[in-house]
Amino acid sequence: MSDLPSSQLARAGVVGTTAMKIGVGKLKNKAKRPFLSEQGKQDAVLMQHDADAEVLFKAITKLRGTAVKIAQMLGMESDLLPDKVREELSKSYHQVPPLNRVLVQKVITGEFGKSSDQIFEKFDHVAMAAASLGQVHRAEVDNGREVAVKVQYPGIHVSIDSDLKLLRKLSASGIRLLPKQKQPKKEVVDTSIDEIGARLIEETNYRHEAENTRWFKQNLFIDGIEVPDVFDQYSSDRVITTELLDGLHIDDWLATNPSQKMRDKAAQLIYELFIHSAVELGRVHADPNPGNYLFRDNGTLALIDFGCVKKLGKHFRQKLPPLLYAFYIDDLDEIVNAYSELGMRLAPEFASEYEKVLRPFGEWLSRPIQEPYFDFKQNSDYTSSGLPVLKGLSENPFLESVEEDFIFFDRTLYGLFKIFERLEAKVYMRAHWEKIWDVSL
Repeated sequence: MSDLPSSQLARAGVVGTTAMKIGVGKLKNKAKRPFLSEQGKQDAVLMQHDADAEVLFKAITKLRGTAVKIAQMLGMESDLLPDKVREELSKSYHQVPPLNRVLVQKVITGEFGKSSDQIFEKFDHVAMAAASLGQVHRAEVDNGREVAVKVQYPGIHVSIDSDLKLLRKLSASGIRLLPKQKQPKKEVVDTSIDEIGARLIEETNYRHEAENTRWFKQNLFIDGIEVPDVFDQYSSDRVITTELLDGLHIDDWLATNPSQKMRDKAAQLIYELFIHSAVELGRVHADPNPGNYLFRDNGTLALIDFGCVKKLGKHFRQKLPPLLYAFYIDDLDEIVNAYSELGMRLAPEFASEYEKVLRPFGEWLSRPIQEPYFDFKQNSDYTSSGLPVLKGLSENPFLESVEEDFIFFDRTLYGLFKIFERLEAKVYMRAHWEKIWDVSL
């Protein structure tokens, strides 16, 4: 039997126990406050954050699946949570404690009818990385080539439905899924839950991920970015085997104190990857999770984990540049026209809301291309400064319908900007858009 709780009752029990532990901790902290100095009160709050973070991460690692995906999303948003909580959640990118070897062998045997030692020349039973849906093992195939074998956690595909039902119940009951000051409308939460579910269902099919990986291997040609080969004979619905690429995850790489030049180069490659994929290839690596990039000492990158790839329509790719240009030149008529061309319905009050909501959004969106390059070290508050603007945009009803591709484009770009802030990098963006717009700014 798996020690991964898969039923709704079992997973709800973990959630309830976690909430109770955090609540008890807060009550104890509150009871001590009247007897503490101001400095003591501040220290107590920080200690409570540490305790909350530890409890949360333990629960997340036990639940895996949907819980870890949410943790990854919140871990990227340093503006939503206390620093210590965010730091713990950020471990969910690739530091979730692995399951034991018996459970791993159960999955492999179930998929291939043979054990890992019968399939591979060598197989390291100690996982080299573990995250939301599966864990990765180092192995060798018959020609001595090193490979990465990702094994899906048993029961994950069963637990998704129960997790989504639990999240919807929490939302319907009024329990806040985000900190109080940042809680979105119920409609936004429900939409996010639907998107999480759709993404997870897609990502649990490793054959789909293998197809995505092969497509990028065959179509993505950017110097300095490497995509792994897929080994179909060692892959299935729940196991995917790819070429083992070298490199460090972002935190480990930054700990080596890379030069400014190397950090700039890595960020530039990520940006060029995104623009080239979105505008020219029409497919976006739509999970801007820093764990999907392996950083190297020479500034090059390995791109891994293609479970979440978004195909962008040709019409959207043609009409997106005019919309971004209209925002850049701050032309209301062109913005209205571009939105209409994208098939987005505009409410009658659209023009009157321009100054209050849309112009601030356009100014924020175009800020990184006002100069030849944008320095994310000097502008380390760029993404946080955009949160009020994005919040106002999402809550304003002047857009009666929104192009799904545009949502994915914005969300992915925002996630990449968070990575650039962590890298404290300078990124040249303006030249790319000059070329696309065929203008000289």
